[in-house]
Amino acid sequence: MKKIIAILLCITVVAASFAACKSNKNGDKEGNTAGLEDAVNEYGFESVEVTDKDGKAVTDKNGEKVTEQVAVIYEKDKNGKTIAKLLDEEGNVVKDKNGKEVTIKTDYDLDDSGKEVTKKEKTTEEKIPTTKEQKTTESTTQKQDGKEETTESEITTLDYKKDKVPTISEAKNSKSKKAVAFDSQDQQIVKAMLEVPYLYTYSYENKNGVPTALATHAALWMAEREGLNTSTYASGTIVLDLFKFFGQTVVNFKSKCNDEGKNDKIKYNKKNDTFTITDFENHKQTVTIKKIEYIGNNNYYLVTADVKDAGDKTSVLTIIQKNKLDIGLGFSIKALKWS
Repeated sequence: MKKIIAILLCITVVAASFAACKSNKNGDKEGNTAGLEDAVNEYGFESVEVTDKDGKAVTDKNGEKVTEQVAVIYEKDKNGKTIAKLLDEEGNVVKDKNGKEVTIKTDYDLDDSGKEVTKKEKTTEEKIPTTKEQKTTESTTQKQDGKEETTESEITTLDYKKDKVPTISEAKNSKSKKAVAFDSQDQQIVKAMLEVPYLYTYSYENKNGVPTALATHAALWMAEREGLNTSTYASGTIVLDLFKFFGQTVVNFKSKCNDEGKNDKIKYNKKNDTFTITDFENHKQTVTIKKIEYIGNNNYYLVTADVKDAGDKTSVLTIIQKNKLDIGLGFSIKALKWS
């Protein structure tokens, strides 16, 4: 299935737990877990060795080779084998000097149903020149004495096999969480993401996947950010925007959007694989951030906020992840609980 992507996607260090999902033959219901084993013709991340400008492998202080996560699109080749094609910062498939599309070998081969059939050592078709320097906004951890301590400014993430997004309850009850202070720009970004119109209509846990109806509101907001003078959007634009906003694929969004999206402003057109957006949504709820706490593992934070103009909802707890899926946002919303 052809993917046309017209938006930015940073291909540097990102949590690979975001590996994307494919459609299930039995018809995925809201709540199915997103994982690499389901990733076919969708977006995800794979590890590659970091090399310097001379093509030599970069090593850490222990002499171990440094790896990074790069963005890929999962497709099937002519033999029906799932392959991962490297994406550049604009979401286009990278080509080598001979014009051949660059592919990244994955941990798994998948059969037609998306099940793992073999497992092999991860290698790469080609070493990708990258840099360890990441421009990120520093956060600070709050000490007991009230003084602030600056954290590492470089984003480091876990391999998807080791990553686990905590539940809201786990984050709330964690004894190891630490209060942090985001700068005003980052706070404004998080606030804006939580103020996506009607986002308050659904809560979700990351392990259960993103409800289609919730995703429609995020899709409209992300599409509006594109600033494109059109009402017709390439399917890849919308799907990838959702991937960045939630840090995971919204499973079967195209097939579910019209029937389960509960939003007449966005519709999927199967005939030409596009989305039509007739209008965007006006600002609804207002969020005031009260507290942000670092909960570790993979750049996860628990945000506590008050809410106004959201029906009977007056507060929200959300787990966000600091990442580079969208360089304009720098975060993804991993779980929500409105009350």
